Amino acid sequence: MASMEVPHPKENYQTGLLADQATLKQYLDNATAALLFKNFDACIENCENGLSRVKLCSELENFSAKEYIERLCVLAVQAHAERNTWQEVLPFVQKVYSDIEHSPAAVLQLCLLLYARLQDYPQCQALANIWLRNQENYTDPEYPHIVDIYVQHAMFPRKLHSLVPAFLDTCHGLTASQKQQMMQHYATSIENELKSVNEENAKGTTSADKNVVREDDNGEPEGVWAYIKRLSALLFQRIKPYSLSAIISVAVILLAFLSLRFNKGFRVQSYCCGND
Repeated sequence: MASMEVPHPKENYQTGLLADQATLKQYLDNATAALLFKNFDACIENCENGLSRVKLCSELENFSAKEYIERLCVLAVQAHAERNTWQEVLPFVQKVYSDIEHSPAAVLQLCLLLYARLQDYPQCQALANIWLRNQENYTDPEYPHIVDIYVQHAMFPRKLHSLVPAFLDTCHGLTASQKQQMMQHYATSIENELKSVNEENAKGTTSADKNVVREDDNGEPEGVWAYIKRLSALLFQRIKPYSLSAIISVAVILLAFLSLRFNKGFRVQSYCCGND
């Protein structure tokens, strides 16, 4: 009677690992399909099952556990965002990577975009600062892209254009050339924002001037006098004192003021006499 061959334990072990890898790929495919068809609960469930399976395959040759973990985590974050359970995103990422600073750029990018969409800019700032200041991330090819996402989706909406140069200086993972290129890219946006701020300030000054004129229309002499004094101060700021223009301008202002005072006094006197 022929004896049965007993499989070598190592072969059984390798066969089991290959089966685990096949199962892991199946979880990944299922999660991708579930997200595509908007079955977000199933997507998250497959991602969690796949993440628990990664450790079993870590000893296989040519197996990239990091790649599988990143892809599963990205799918799970997208699913949480789509089903509006954004409050579970950070705990999930921290559970997978322990700290946000050790998460890959693709995962952090999704987190930044998610919180920017929610207009939770303090959370964006905290996440970006933690990740960008981790020296291990300085050499990440996606480092400039993370900086760009934070600037355009967290700083610009808050109108922090003027702080962009200082922020770029704190990003030590950027080279001098990269900082220069980014500033050139942002130059138009920064210039337009500063121009808009100046126009708003100018409108505010014009509005204040109109308020003073309305006081004049209501017949309040204090408002007129305050307006004349402020007008004189503005003139002296824009022209050189003791110049011919300054002398003529002051003379015109004084004549206008005396005329107003004279006309007011005349009207009061005429009114009183009319009652006699």
